[in-house]
Amino acid sequence: MEFVVHRPARPLSAIVETITYFSSWTPDHLRERLIPDGAIEIIVDLTERPKRLFDTPEGGTGRDFRQAWISGMHRSPIIIEAQAQSSMFVIRFRPGAMRAVIGHDAESLTDRVEFLDDVVGSAASSLRDRLLEARGAAARIAAGEAWLNERWRQEPIAPPPLTYALRRLADPAGARIAEIAEDAGVSARQLQNLFRKWVGVSPKQYARIRRFQSVLAALSPGRGEGAADLFLRGEAIGEPDWARLAAATGYADQPHLVHEFRAFSGVTPGAYVSAYRGLTNYLPIGVA
Repeated sequence: MEFVVHRPARPLSAIVETITYFSSWTPDHLRERLIPDGAIEIIVDLTERPKRLFDTPEGGTGRDFRQAWISGMHRSPIIIEAQAQSSMFVIRFRPGAMRAVIGHDAESLTDRVEFLDDVVGSAASSLRDRLLEARGAAARIAAGEAWLNERWRQEPIAPPPLTYALRRLADPAGARIAEIAEDAGVSARQLQNLFRKWVGVSPKQYARIRRFQSVLAALSPGRGEGAADLFLRGEAIGEPDWARLAAATGYADQPHLVHEFRAFSGVTPGAYVSAYRGLTNYLPIGVA
């Protein structure tokens, strides 16, 4: 198995946070719960088998995806199929950056997963063909970066007021949306419209997701390590002091944190801790 998390250099780092590539991965579970993480991603499947997006955690009915798709900003967890010998290439956009590459408003993809060719046309097959022609992680990452640079062409990523607001919301614990809008030189309504167009959700929804992600980051046993190392080890985590963690991450109290845990992960904090396997936003479901 090969698992690589790559952080692009400038200028591409302005629009892409990470490129993740893995091959020949066989999980020990049947399905995975994907937790909202505040990002929009392109997923390219380097096998020929369909992958199912399930309607419920128990599996069953759903929608099958092949070859390449794009997953918009989600406000609740989604359930996907886990398959033996999986090989994937995943492009994770920075908040507000997808539109500069894909050419669609982010809100058009909110809470949705769509075939990439339905969104960008033949450019989807061009990306996948290049990845399949390349051999090894380094060559495939280079091919993906070349495709991104061709699509982007250094166009503006997002208006300055939005860029400012995103920077302020990087620390969401004490964020006040009205204050951020005023400091950015726009009305609260204008900021709402900018967020929906470029990010996919409202400023308040984005702040909630960011705050919840700060909780998950605090739970991680190796925040200074690479995601690949944690994943390959299947690192476990222990039960924290939930009340203290709630206070430290900006929640009113522990019940408030539990409510947000259920909303974004679909499980209780204790269930998350029990299921954790080394990847913050992926929880296994069912035993293979």
